[in-house]
Amino acid sequence: MAVNEKDFVERRQADWQKLHALIDMGEHNISRLSGRDLRDFGRLYRRAARDLAVVRTHSGNPGLRAYLNDLIGRGHGVLYKRPGKPLLQALTGAALEAARVVRRRWPFVMAAVSIGVVGAIFARNAVSMEPSTLDVIVPGGLKGSLEQWKTQEFGPVDTEQALAMTGFYIYNNTLVAVRIVAGSVTLGALTVNDLLENGAVMGAFWHELSGTPRLSRFLVSVYPHGVPEISGIFIASAAGLLVGYTFLNPGRRTRVQAFRLVARDVAHLLGLGVVLIWIAAPIEASFSFNAAVSDPGRILVGTTLLFLLLAYITLAGRTNAPR
Repeated sequence: MAVNEKDFVERRQADWQKLHALIDMGEHNISRLSGRDLRDFGRLYRRAARDLAVVRTHSGNPGLRAYLNDLIGRGHGVLYKRPGKPLLQALTGAALEAARVVRRRWPFVMAAVSIGVVGAIFARNAVSMEPSTLDVIVPGGLKGSLEQWKTQEFGPVDTEQALAMTGFYIYNNTLVAVRIVAGSVTLGALTVNDLLENGAVMGAFWHELSGTPRLSRFLVSVYPHGVPEISGIFIASAAGLLVGYTFLNPGRRTRVQAFRLVARDVAHLLGLGVVLIWIAAPIEASFSFNAAVSDPGRILVGTTLLFLLLAYITLAGRTNAPR
């Protein structure tokens, strides 16, 4: 450097530390900074930017260069951060962007659907050829449900039962969605496995109820909550497949760079999937299997939800797409 590096750091360090403290104060809420703080912030930020230019030109110290780079980057984020949006506006924007992401990433959604269908067809054929495979395919916790479908009707659901089951379905199905996305750390292998397993359970139910009046009743009963729930699982699964694909095929970028490019899409897919699962939970708990609800009522609700979901995914965000 034109001047001694040690002297340079000693002369400038106090200003860098003060700028660092102002960044910490204003990073999450710039309104915490007073008018004097803002004036100091601007002055210190400009001076630190000049210091960075000097260090880049004359210094061979990578630690000092990295420190000033980070300081300037964080300072820029505070100075030029967009003002926060009201909660409702932020949620609306997120919902519109989620629909755009589903359209943009539709090959991954369709891949998730296809894997689930393959699992269902395979399980149905496997149980047909060898009935003992039913014990392998259907988890112990669901065998009682299968037997109930074979032998008896469901009864009326009171408010206390509905609330308890809503909480259970939200917890359980959210865990399923998060587990499917977490499977992306195995480059999508666990995501594919979970899709196959969930599809296989449906295929086993399909086989066991085929040829009986129970099958049509089962499908009608699953229809109302199945529209948001199954859609949510497939959309969340698309997030896991997208992560796996990105790590396997990063293109000319590093894997970290490639993941950063898709991270927002992954978050939107997972978020939308979980929201759909939450929507399904109270419907499943209090409506779908309630003996007080007629089959035409179930079909009407299921069809309405399907129409609304397709309209949302197809149309939402088209006129408000970011430029």
